[in-house]
Amino acid sequence: METKNAKQHVQDVTTKLQDAKNCLNQALSSVEKPENKQQIANTLDSVDIALQDANATLSNYKE
Repeated sequence: METKNAKQHVQDVTTKLQDAKNCLNQALSSVEKPENKQQIANTLDSVDIALQDANATLSNYKE
């Protein structure tokens, strides 16, 4: 098994964050209580920021 380099690990993170974003969007579309909806929306915002940061890391990565 080949060992991943740092950039590949960051790429894995972006994939997982995108999966988390998709799951949270599904949760948002099915949640009923407003307070739960707000909590999910807050989490989605945080994941979205993390995804943007991870993508920026990849864009600026020096080989």
